[in-house]
Amino acid sequence: MKGSHKEVHQDYFLINNRIIPAEEFHPSDITKTTSVYEVIRIIDGIPLFLEEHLERLNKSFKLLGFDFSIVEEDMEKQICKLIKINQCHNYNVKLIVNNLHTPTPNVFLFFIQSNYPEEAQYEKGVHAILYHGERENPNAKVVLKDFRQRVEEAIRESHGFEAILVNQHHQITEGSRSNIFVVKGNHLCTAPAEKVLMGVTRNRIIALCKTLGLTIEETPLSVDFLKSADGIFMTGTSPKVLPIATVDDIHYNSAANPIILEVRKAYDDLIENYIRTKS
Repeated sequence: MKGSHKEVHQDYFLINNRIIPAEEFHPSDITKTTSVYEVIRIIDGIPLFLEEHLERLNKSFKLLGFDFSIVEEDMEKQICKLIKINQCHNYNVKLIVNNLHTPTPNVFLFFIQSNYPEEAQYEKGVHAILYHGERENPNAKVVLKDFRQRVEEAIRESHGFEAILVNQHHQITEGSRSNIFVVKGNHLCTAPAEKVLMGVTRNRIIALCKTLGLTIEETPLSVDFLKSADGIFMTGTSPKVLPIATVDDIHYNSAANPIILEVRKAYDDLIENYIRTKS
C-alpha cells in the first residue's frame, strides 16, 4: 500500500490545490475544526456523479451556517490533477473542507481505502446489524470520528458488513455509510429525506425506480416492519446496490428478489452510461 498513513492512500494528496507527499499528512488537520466531506468514486478516471456530490456538499455548508461553496469546474480540475499525479484511475476520493469559520477554508483532496463488495456478496447478500444511534444533523455530511469508531467496532464484533441505525422512536433511518431500502411485495420503502443523509446513490435509485414504474415510498420504517419484509438492500458510493441477506437474526432472500435484481441491473447500466458520456 502506498502512503505512510492509513488515512491517505497513494503517493500524493492536495491541500488547496497544492501537491503534498502522503507522508506529510497530519490526521489532526482534518479533525480539529468542523469538517464537511464527500466521498466520490472514480471509475476509469471519471468522478462518478460529481455534480451531485458537490451540490450536497454546498448544501451541507449552508445547513451548518457557513457561507462557502465549491465550483464544479474547479473541483473537477483538482480531481483530474490528483488522478494524474498518482496514476490512479479506479478508487475512492475523499474531499474534506474545514476552517470554515475563516475567510479561507482548507480544501483537502486525497485517495482513501476503497473496499468494493465481491461478486459473491452481490450474489448471496451481506450481513447487517441494528445499531441504536443517530446523527445530530443527518442532512449534513460531517466528520463524526467517535460515532464512526463506535459503529465500526460493533460491525467488527458481529462480523457484519453494515450497521443499520435505529433512532429513539425505534425506527430504522439509514446505514452507517449507506442508505437502506426495504421491499414488501411490489413496493419499495425508504426512510424520509429529513431523517437521513440524502445519499447521491439514494437519490438516483429513487428516480430510477420511478422511471422503471416501481412504487417507492419515503416513510418512517419501524424495526418491526423488517420482520415482514421480502427483501432489503443498501445503496452507496462503494456498494452501489447491495442485497442484505440478514439483519441480526432475520433472514431474507434479497439477492434473488426480482425487484432488487431489476434495480441493481438498472443502476449498473446507469453508471455505465454516465461514464461513457463523460469519457
